[in-house]
Amino acid sequence: MERNLPRAERQNVEGVCWTCLDNNWQCDGCLPRCNACTQREVRCRGYGVRLQWPTGVAGQKTRLWRRQGRRSSDANSPADTDRDVALPGAISALGLPAEESFFMQHYLQNIARIALAIDYDGNGYRSLLPMAVQEPALLNAALAVAASHHSRWQHTADKTSRKYLRAAAKALRDRFSTPDLVHSQVTLASMLLLVSFEVFSGSNRWQGHYDAIRGWIRSRGDCSDLDPFLKTWVCLLDTQSALNLGQPAMQELESWLDITTDVAGQEQCVDALFGCSSRLPKLMWAASRLYASSKDNQITLDELRNQAEALQNEIRSTVIILDSQPLVGISCHSTAQPFATVGMGQEELRQRMVATAEIFRHASHIYVYRIMHGPEEALTEEMQASLNTAQDLLTMVPDALGPGANLGWCLVVLGAELDGTHERDYIRSRLDGLHLLGIHNTKNGQKILEEVWTHRDLVTQGQALPERWQDTMQRIGQSQILV
Repeated sequence: MERNLPRAERQNVEGVCWTCLDNNWQCDGCLPRCNACTQREVRCRGYGVRLQWPTGVAGQKTRLWRRQGRRSSDANSPADTDRDVALPGAISALGLPAEESFFMQHYLQNIARIALAIDYDGNGYRSLLPMAVQEPALLNAALAVAASHHSRWQHTADKTSRKYLRAAAKALRDRFSTPDLVHSQVTLASMLLLVSFEVFSGSNRWQGHYDAIRGWIRSRGDCSDLDPFLKTWVCLLDTQSALNLGQPAMQELESWLDITTDVAGQEQCVDALFGCSSRLPKLMWAASRLYASSKDNQITLDELRNQAEALQNEIRSTVIILDSQPLVGISCHSTAQPFATVGMGQEELRQRMVATAEIFRHASHIYVYRIMHGPEEALTEEMQASLNTAQDLLTMVPDALGPGANLGWCLVVLGAELDGTHERDYIRSRLDGLHLLGIHNTKNGQKILEEVWTHRDLVTQGQALPERWQDTMQRIGQSQILV
């Protein structure tokens, strides 16, 4: 039986910053940081919510990992300094026991490649590994993801991942109880991997972990020192959650996405994690907030129309020419680089990369159109052209290799507009290809579409009222990240 984690937040009702509260200092309550902390040259932890480890996550049944003693804090521990450690870019010798080494190699060679749209130099998933061998929370979270994914990939019973998951929860709980560690980016990376464990398994339990991440960001305050890959990872989860569930995206992330590359031709840059133009994630974030406002009747019809049209114009401006040579970057980083081939020819990867980015753009057009126009309204000529073009572009990304791995959300948005048997069968075949990756949130996407199509047929027969695919998704109890 699935259940969400208890809330991991403690409110500050004292009216003073957390640093002064912990040290019994006199706080003047100044913003953005108090004078007491400024004069002492210490970091002011702000006045917002503070994280506490949720009870019931790692209980009495949690076994101490056999190697806990070796990894416990000692005189040489990096615990006091990892707060400011930059994510390494190279893999060091792992020095792990055989089983753990096997799963870490699986993480390195497979998960790090298929969990993003484009494998690039400095791959953020791989950059976590050198840090993980020194940090039990991060190491065990990565091992849990790898063990669970490997069992799905090989169609075998998963008898291993839970022990790593319990060890990760125990180590993460210890970090939550240590002020110097709770706001470390190691803590954030560990929580993000726990989200991935549940998303890849097709479970709704990812929401509990992500609620904790949202609280972590609010309680941390200044996140300017966070690694750009971790920021982009958070933005991907938050945008997908908001687009699909109709919940407002985090306002704090707007500045993270408000980054432009410092190279010429920045308009021709693809985000390696999302798979779309590097300028599109911020617009998808804006679309999710517009959808939430319209759903809760927080905006007038005229305001909705004006904002939707302005957003459509911005989405149009993110077009990537099919014969262009785009750079690769991540949305929360100001630099980009030429793409490199992994497992396919350079021209083949270029075509797939550009086609995937354009499929995202057309799907975003249709998504914003449906914010303004209910599912009972037919697509305009322009939106029908976007749907047709996206279907044509899918043939340029014929399988789930490389950029095609991230098309789950697009397939749902496009598929929700289709009535023809052959068109639906084609979308089914594309989703079947994604299932082969062993990342089972794509199966949730297929369940949603099957119910959407059944409902559309009932509407056509006069036996049901039209509803958006997001409403169908929630009606059948599917709350999933679809990328």
